[in-house]
Formats: sequence, structure tokens, C-alpha cells
Amino acid sequence: MSRIPTRHYEEKDRAAVLSIFDSNLPEYFGAGDREWLEETLDEPDGPAFVVDVDGVPAAFGGYEIWEHYNKALLFWGMAARAYHGAGLGKLLLFERLLHVATSAEPATRYVTVDTSPEVSPFFQHCGFELTSVWAGGYRSGMDMHELRFDLAGISLAELEARRDAALARCRTFLTPTVAGDRSQPPMVGQP
Repeated sequence: MSRIPTRHYEEKDRAAVLSIFDSNLPEYFGAGDREWLEETLDEPDGPAFVVDVDGVPAAFGGYEIWEHYNKALLFWGMAARAYHGAGLGKLLLFERLLHVATSAEPATRYVTVDTSPEVSPFFQHCGFELTSVWAGGYRSGMDMHELRFDLAGISLAELEARRDAALARCRTFLTPTVAGDRSQPPMVGQP
């Protein structure tokens, strides 16, 4: 069974996180985004997390608190392309939501994210509400969708249950099968 812990980002993870980012180009990030990620890694605005698969960073993301607006903003939620569809993104998302709900200082009600139209349905499926669409909202020219999750509308037990379900999906997806060894993760849609 694969080990899939979520832990705080450390400086030693930098090269792996940049590799995760590069594996998602050009579909998920625009020109100039890598420099922004490097700045985030050098000086994070809040807690950042890595999801490891058998000791290797496979997903990265964090959040920052906007004290004056009673919200946290998610940043850089991404999984290595080889793991798309394995559930790591959902696991990372619910780990971050739980961390905001239990550890944010000051305590906050809303969690927001801005993302592309391609990724927006993922967040909506996870309980986020689409609040606005900005045509050409990113410097790259890509449209930006803003979404919000209301922590007041869900219990900690339900957040934990959703996190646990995502972890179970990851374990199922990443566990070697009788038909073939999944030591190398399959691409989305492949058996």
C-alpha cells in the first residue's frame, strides 16, 4: 500500500514542487507563473503543504489569511500530471480546508480560490460556489473564475470525512493491482 502523507512544505521540496508545476504546463498555468511560484516558495504568505507518494512530493498548495476580509485564499493547488485523476488534488484541498478550519489565525469563515475555467468545475464539485468570472483576468490572458467555500456551512466531522474519502481514493488508485504493477502511476483514463 502506498504511503500518502500530507505535511508542511520544506525548502528541500523546492525542486520537486517546480517539477510538479512544469508537468502541468501549458494547460494549467500561464506565461510568467513559474516566477510567481518561485517567489511563493522563497517567501510563502501562509502555510504550504506537500502530499507525498511513497516519500516523493506529488502535490503542493497552501493558503494565506486575509485578516480584514474574514477569508483565507488558497494558492498553488497542483498535483503532478502523472497523478491527475488519482485524488491527490482533492486530498490536498480538504487537508487545506481542515487546516484553515482548525488552525487559521485569526479564525476565518470563508475560503476562496481563483482558478481557470478548466479547473473551476473541480472546486464546484468539492462544494465551492462560483462567485465571479473575470474575462482575461490573468496576465496571461486566461479567464479567471473566483470561488468561495463557507466553512460555517460544514462541520469538522464532515470535512474530515471528505478528506478521508479522498485519501481512500488515492490509496485505491495508487495500490498495485493483480493485473499490473502501478509503481509508475498511470495517466488519467488509463487502466
